[in-house]
Amino acid sequence: MVAGPEREPMNPNTVFERMRADHQRVLAEIAELERIATGLGDAEPAAPGLERMLDDVVRMLELQFDTHMAAEDEVLFPALTRSLPETLGPIAPLRAEHQELRSMLAVLAELLRRPGSPGRDEQLAVQVRDFVDLLRIHIRKEEAVVFRVAEHVLAPPELQALADRMDSGAGGPPAAPPAGA
Repeated sequence: MVAGPEREPMNPNTVFERMRADHQRVLAEIAELERIATGLGDAEPAAPGLERMLDDVVRMLELQFDTHMAAEDEVLFPALTRSLPETLGPIAPLRAEHQELRSMLAVLAELLRRPGSPGRDEQLAVQVRDFVDLLRIHIRKEEAVVFRVAEHVLAPPELQALADRMDSGAGGPPAAPPAGA
């Protein structure tokens, strides 16, 4: 395999602008998810079009979790706690929320694979509302705490590792933390 051209070191503003843009995209998608969920749980089973739309949003979120959230877990959070050990306390609940959000998304995906019924649709509607609420709160916390601090303390090799991990996509190998960082 031929190595690609050397890339310029990642500008801290660029990687965090990209992460914030991911958050905005996810917030728009979960607003759509929430809108779809309002049509669920009625006496009649969900229309197939609603299920397809819901499935599309869940798949997009799975991809985001495999890239953006994985980059936070594997690169951003460890780099930040190495650079500023006192951030370990505030980051621990965010890691736990990542696990909870992944679990909730898996439940949504599993519910969508079940045959449609009023009971299943009502359960989907409740699960969607809980998921959307937690994800909105989580994103606000990350932007208010983690991104603002990380922008000021992470070194260029750490920022590049973060960008590389985000670029690796779902199922790609995680970027190793930079040596000596």
